[in-house]
Amino acid sequence: MFFNTLTLKNTLQGSSVFLSAVLIASPVFAQATFLIWPIYPKIESQEKATAIWLQNTGKSDAMIQVRVFEWTQELYKDQYAEQNKIIPSPPVAKIKAGEKHMLRLTKAENATDGKEQAYRIIVDELPIKLSEDEAKAASKVNFQMRYSIPLFVYGKEIGSGLNELSQKLNEKNPSAKPILTWWVNKNPQGKAELFIKNSGQKFTRLSGIKLKPEATQVAFDNASFGYVLAQSTMKFEIDIKHFDSIKQRHVLYAVDSSGSKSQVIEMKLDEARQ
Repeated sequence: MFFNTLTLKNTLQGSSVFLSAVLIASPVFAQATFLIWPIYPKIESQEKATAIWLQNTGKSDAMIQVRVFEWTQELYKDQYAEQNKIIPSPPVAKIKAGEKHMLRLTKAENATDGKEQAYRIIVDELPIKLSEDEAKAASKVNFQMRYSIPLFVYGKEIGSGLNELSQKLNEKNPSAKPILTWWVNKNPQGKAELFIKNSGQKFTRLSGIKLKPEATQVAFDNASFGYVLAQSTMKFEIDIKHFDSIKQRHVLYAVDSSGSKSQVIEMKLDEARQ
């Protein structure tokens, strides 16, 4: 089963993250808020599992359900599918107010050699009915929350690049990085869309696009970018006022934050697509 209906809001705070989206409104159910870390979990080829911590920073106990979906990008959209390669433990847990809980993610099988596999960890808060006194003291409307965390898993001969061992491993593999090209078109509604293709074996997390590598300002105003997975293509809407000028360019520069530090990646125009 595929779905692409997750609506997520991300607020980064140092090495931790609050990730939330409104799901359910009810006057008689508890609501918790979770601090989750690490924000970018991974499982290297030599590792069997990784751990994520969830801390209930709210005033109410909470029940959570944890599921892991395979994450791909098709037809320029995120797609999520049920899978059994990564097993969360426990899949359901109660976390008391103020306490933290460790979630373990274990590989049921190894990733394909030389490949990076993307997943999304979905943590849903399950409703806990309040007592009559608690319900009166609570807000009239409480929201159940959904949290989404990206997870990347690696086969042999490729790694995350977030530690020295995986960095040395990737240096031996020319494809173990984002390899980006781009083109721009107008859609049937007349809006400008920037297409970015990643031919590499590692994802890119784009925080912006520059017209020159040394530029301090990103281009395209407040256009929102994001992930382009390995061997995938995504499109991003940009202001129509940039369309004519960008069509005259042959190179753009992507600001990538997928590694141990931010880097600028040269993106060449795919002239066959223009």
